Amino acid sequence: MQRDDKRFLKVLAAVSLGAVITGSGGCNRGGDPAASKGEPKLTGASAKPATLVGITTVAATTIEDVILVTGALNTKSDVMVGVKSSGRLLSVFAREGDVVHTGQIVAKQDPADMQAQLDSQRANLAANLSRLEQSKVALRNSQVTLKWTDEQTTSAVRQSAAALEVAKQQSNLVQAGARPQEKQQAEENVLAAKADRDKARSDLKRYQNLYRQNAISAQQLDQTQSIADSAEARYNSALQASSLVKEGARVEDVRRSLAAVEQANQALASAQSNREQVNMRRSDVENARAGIMTAQAAVLQAQAGVRLAEQALRDLDLRSPIDGIVQARLAEPGSQVSNAKPDVLRIVDVRSIYFDALVPETQYSQLSVGQPVQVEVYAMQGRKFNGAVAQVFPVASSARSFTARVVLKNEGNLLRPQMFASGKVVLNTRKNAVVVSRDAIMEKTGSKGRVYVVKNGVAEERKVTLGIQNGDKIEVVEGLQTGDKVITSGQGQIQKGDKVEDSHDGGGSTL
Repeated sequence: MQRDDKRFLKVLAAVSLGAVITGSGGCNRGGDPAASKGEPKLTGASAKPATLVGITTVAATTIEDVILVTGALNTKSDVMVGVKSSGRLLSVFAREGDVVHTGQIVAKQDPADMQAQLDSQRANLAANLSRLEQSKVALRNSQVTLKWTDEQTTSAVRQSAAALEVAKQQSNLVQAGARPQEKQQAEENVLAAKADRDKARSDLKRYQNLYRQNAISAQQLDQTQSIADSAEARYNSALQASSLVKEGARVEDVRRSLAAVEQANQALASAQSNREQVNMRRSDVENARAGIMTAQAAVLQAQAGVRLAEQALRDLDLRSPIDGIVQARLAEPGSQVSNAKPDVLRIVDVRSIYFDALVPETQYSQLSVGQPVQVEVYAMQGRKFNGAVAQVFPVASSARSFTARVVLKNEGNLLRPQMFASGKVVLNTRKNAVVVSRDAIMEKTGSKGRVYVVKNGVAEERKVTLGIQNGDKIEVVEGLQTGDKVITSGQGQIQKGDKVEDSHDGGGSTL
């Protein structure tokens, strides 16, 4: 009964209060009850209830200025191992996934045809070496012949010239006749022979008288007669010789001497004409030298042919040019390979992986070598790989993008060429920066903008200067400090000076 009385008194009080308010309102004709009591009138934001908004407390944090890029992984060492010449593939020693090393034989061609070519080239070399030796022998022979011909013709010319000179002198003597001394000598010879004859005649007469007187023997007379006859003969010979000396040479002797001179002239001309053979022999020597040069060139060409054939034979052993992993096996033993389709294996070195990132032309000028890059490969969600910009290509593609080559550390050899990846090129890192949500910024123009800051439950407008933007986070360089409470949602429902309340349970969140 007591509880009902209390409830009744509350209802009665409420009714009485309503009557008072109604009566008062009637007296003021719609005026403010507070005004009738002398209280100040409530207007503007004070009259509005608080608006629910999202509020975040500003805190100092680290923010990075990045360029977001995409691209594919590649490798510096991605090679095709193929044949240099057509032929049958004899063996393939590696399969996909096999690890191979530099210089390792990974496949082999049938060597039969190349071995035959090598044998042919070696036979050709032997033939050319033989021709070279023959050319050298021909040169030596021609040099000997030249020397012999030169000596013989030179001697013949000297002898012919000497014989001509003798013939000329003899002809001159014949034509000139005896000299005065010879004539004088002939006269003296006649006188001496006459004196000997006269003495022999006198002795003969005396011995004849003695013989008639039997004073000497017949033998002594015969001896005297013989001496007298000899003296007479010498006298007659001296007379004839003197007569010939005085008469001079006969016409026949002159003609004979002139003929001897002409014959000597012809012999000299013949010897001199034979000297032309020396020039011919010199030509033989030069021709032999040219033959040696030709033979030497042929030997060099044949040696080159042998080397090429030997190299072609060695090339039938296909070797890996790098350390790597077999990515693809493109031919099998027994298949015919050729220059048109030479590839046998694809080998990739996964240790030298790099990321070719495509960069928009608007951000090209911000790139530089050495900038750190965080790369995420789509095939390995959650795994991030660190790298650095190693090269920026200066020519844009047809899509108006530039390529930045990023070198990666392929730890565990997990990365493979042609994997698709994305990355963040870190241009700048700011520690202890004042960072807010992008949603907090209103009317952003360049590096300027506005935010609402909550103080004592009221929205206060601030102009801010902006810095690095990374995704939905943006740095405030001027206008805010740590601990400020900024409105991050609901700004469109309020004006500066409005009362606001945090829509989050338990107060404002913190960045």
